[in-house]
Amino acid sequence: MVVPARSTRNGVPPVIKAQDIQFWQIRKRANRRKPWEMRWRVNSSQFSRSYLTKALAETYRSNLVAAARAGEVFSLATGEPASWERSTETFYSLARSYAAMRWADCPANSRKCTADQLVPVTLALLDPRKAKRNCPADALLRRALRSYAFIPPTWEQPIPDDVASALAWLADASRPVADLTDSEVIRDALSALALTLTGKRAAAKTLARRRGVWHTCMQYAVERKLLAVNPVTGVKGARARITDAVDPRAVPNLDQARRLLAGVAGLANGKRRGPHMAAFFAVLYYAGLRPAEARHLRADDLHLPASGWGTATLSGSTPDVGDKWTDDGDQYDRRALKHRPAGAVRIVPLPPVLVALLRTHLDRFGTAPDGRVFFDTAAGADFAPITNTMYGQLWQRARAVALTDSERTAGLAKRPYDLRHGCASLLLNSGVPATEVARRLGHSLTVLLSTYAHWFTGMEDEANRLIDAALSGSEPSGDGSGAGGLSTGQTLGTADA
Repeated sequence: MVVPARSTRNGVPPVIKAQDIQFWQIRKRANRRKPWEMRWRVNSSQFSRSYLTKALAETYRSNLVAAARAGEVFSLATGEPASWERSTETFYSLARSYAAMRWADCPANSRKCTADQLVPVTLALLDPRKAKRNCPADALLRRALRSYAFIPPTWEQPIPDDVASALAWLADASRPVADLTDSEVIRDALSALALTLTGKRAAAKTLARRRGVWHTCMQYAVERKLLAVNPVTGVKGARARITDAVDPRAVPNLDQARRLLAGVAGLANGKRRGPHMAAFFAVLYYAGLRPAEARHLRADDLHLPASGWGTATLSGSTPDVGDKWTDDGDQYDRRALKHRPAGAVRIVPLPPVLVALLRTHLDRFGTAPDGRVFFDTAAGADFAPITNTMYGQLWQRARAVALTDSERTAGLAKRPYDLRHGCASLLLNSGVPATEVARRLGHSLTVLLSTYAHWFTGMEDEANRLIDAALSGSEPSGDGSGAGGLSTGQTLGTADA
């Protein structure tokens, strides 16, 4: 194709020039490490680029064609649009820009998770030669990255001298983004990301999270025209099996949950935290709330009749994320329900046992001035929200007194969140339809089925019994109609005698 290309030189207004650009079809060459070759010509100069997969080659070709149709000037040295000239920007600089771009639209927990994953990725993408010279301690590098480098509000604030020195070293030692077009660099980084700090193999979920954040960061580099294609997409590592299913051994049954709740209530101290927190843990088990949803709960959200079932109308969540990650510097991020738009609510039925517990709790402890049902009862706490650390420590004390040695060794109810899993187990084993269980827990049906897969497998015997009953009840009678149940419209043929 003959393309009119616009160029500006030495401040002279753009002039129209013609470039003769031709693109050939992608071809596959046998016995090559990168078999898929994309070829094209700019005027009389021919160029080619090889890729591991055909999809990467097609993406690169489509980007070239789009640039040609847009009238961009193609470099006769590289064959690529002049706007694609490889940048000297490092991955460290790119990662900071990516964190800043994500900061504005992400909730606090997502900001924190993004930073957590960018730390090992940034360290895996250091230039091996530069990384050998005057390298700061690994712990200092990780602290500098997580607590400063990827938190935009801290960039204009004074930082400790050792952190400043560590960040300056990282800026110098980081690989250029252009290096990441080499698949060997990508593979080496993936190998580093697959290891823990102790050198052991990282869990499959950990590697998936790291690779996921790295992939989206590199997609951002493509958007900024630093790269033509996302290099992480085309490199396949060893396939790791990832499961979201909950381990049944960690999930308490009804008797174990009752023992644990009684254990919390029996923890006596001058701060009254044990008796106060018993109802907090109870809403996790009997209603399936997330801890952040229970922290957000207000008295006005509750309908607690004198007898029978009640309801909780959930309208928000208050996760404990730390003051570095919120817009207002508060430790808690007050936000909408998880995976729900602002203003959405979820109405959760409360069984009579929980209604009674909450009525007693409110009579005894009242509420915080803003109506919160749960708060720190310690003297001087001034109705502060309960922290993850506080209720986590209380939970471990309750496990010590309520569970047997074998139950603790097996990891039963290791985390308060396991009470929520216990609620799901109780509902599913009671025969509540999966759609209703998902609604109460605030899950999609897909997430419910994958998270609690073991419980559905355990229902096989009951499912077989129901099918047997249906089949035995549909045997045809002598007049051709079913002996029981609705007609299916099917008839049974008889063999000739």
